[in-house]
Parts: sequence; structure tokens; C-alpha cells
Amino acid sequence: MVKKIFLLNCLLTVTAFASQYRDGTYRGVFVSNQETQVEVQFKLKNDVVETTKFRTLYYKGKDYLKEPDLEREKKTYTAALKATEGKNIDEAKEMLYSPEKIEEAGASVRASKIRSAIQNALNSGVHTPDKK
Repeated sequence: MVKKIFLLNCLLTVTAFASQYRDGTYRGVFVSNQETQVEVQFKLKNDVVETTKFRTLYYKGKDYLKEPDLEREKKTYTAALKATEGKNIDEAKEMLYSPEKIEEAGASVRASKIRSAIQNALNSGVHTPDKK
């Protein structure tokens, strides 16, 4: 009986340290009024966010990634997304609830859109799994 309890305890310990999500590249979107406003791409390795980028950053007919007069806004959104790098995915999502605490992002960033796109990516599953 003691051996069974010990083995069960070991199994539960190993399971607790296992990654929640599969390693690889994820893509997700935030859509509002039939307009894809935010599309993100990021890598996860052991549930840690790596290599983030926007594939789309668009609002009311304006492409923040291409229009030079929107460079300031693009920088603030990019700062919010880049701040998630190196963090556990759950911590990264949580920090986007308070963009005013992210250096170079500020309160004007609609970080909830970024967070929603990240959550959409996780819900959709890995886009390209890492090769093992």
C-alpha cells in the first residue's frame, strides 16, 4: 500500500510540472465588427512565450503595421506584446490586464485585444508544432 501511495505521489508531481500547451508556433485573432483587428503569432516552449509578432494590427480602415503616421501607436502595441516574451503564458495573459504597468505601452493600448488574440491561439491549438 505504501508503494502505491508513493508511486501515485510521484506521478502527480511529474504531472504538475508538465507543460500545459504543446511546444510550437501559435496564431490567434481578435475580430470586432467583422474586422480582424489583431492577429498575433508567438512560440511556446514549456509554456513560456517566445518570438512574438503581430500579423495584423488594424482599426477602422487603418493598418498600424504599414502606415507611417501610426508608428507611435504601433510601437505601444508592439511593446505590450513584446513584454509577454520570456514569461509563462498564464502570467503573460494576466499582465495584459494592466497595460499601464508595461513600460512603453501605456494605458491607451487596448491590451485586451492582444490578450483575446492570444487566448484564441491557445483555444485553436498549435499552428506548427515543434519537431521532436
